[in-house]
Formats: sequence, structure tokens, C-alpha cells
Amino acid sequence: MKNETNIYDIDGNIIRKAGDNHKFTIEEVEKLVDELTEKVQQNPDNEVYKVYLNNAHKWLYNMYTNMPTKELAKRISSIQDAIQTAKNNETELEQKNLDEINKIMDDFKKQYDEKPSESNDEYVEFEEVTNNETND
Repeated sequence: MKNETNIYDIDGNIIRKAGDNHKFTIEEVEKLVDELTEKVQQNPDNEVYKVYLNNAHKWLYNMYTNMPTKELAKRISSIQDAIQTAKNNETELEQKNLDEINKIMDDFKKQYDEKPSESNDEYVEFEEVTNNETND
């Protein structure tokens, strides 16, 4: 493919302009993979999007493979830190929700402990009356 032609995707969006020597960064390719993944999910029957996504994955994998070891280790470390932070935040949020639920349950318990049970049911003794007696 010559560098003197424009390249378009299936939707008519320009991918590369003629004469453009821009080298994509890993972040740009990761964003492309995310966008294509979304398109494949929205259009599961479109085989072209699947090919685009497959190519983008291969391209990203190639970029990771050719990345200097030191930079790759740094990138993996930052991703692991982000995952751990997300886990910690989720745990704190869940703990906060559980604490709130426990507080509400304690409040309900106090309300029921302070007031005797209010019930509309009342035990009444009664005699069964039969109409077998006649008035003469």
C-alpha cells in the first residue's frame, strides 16, 4: 500500500491521510480496540468489524511484543496498581453500604424494643348461641 492514498474504514471515516507518517501510540491503539469492541457488540453480525477488531488486537499485541522490557514492566505495574486500587475502593464502598444497612437494622430493632407490640388482634371469650329455643 502506498503512502500517497487515503485509507477509509467501512463507515467512511478516514483512517490515514495521504502522506501522513504518524506513528500510533499504544494508547491510541488501545482506544481503537475499545471502540471496535463496542462496534462489534452493537453489530454482532457485521463481519467487517470483527476483522477490524482482530487486526487491531494483532497490531496491539505486536506493539506490546516490541516494547522495551523496562517500559513494559512499568506499564504492567501501573495496570496492576490501578486494578488493586479499584478492588480496594470497591471493598470500601461495600463495607460502607454494609455499615449503613447495619445501622438501619439497629434503628428498626430499637423501635421494636421500645414499643410493645401493637396489634389489632384481641382475644375475646364468647358463647355460642343457638336458635333452637322457641319463644312461646
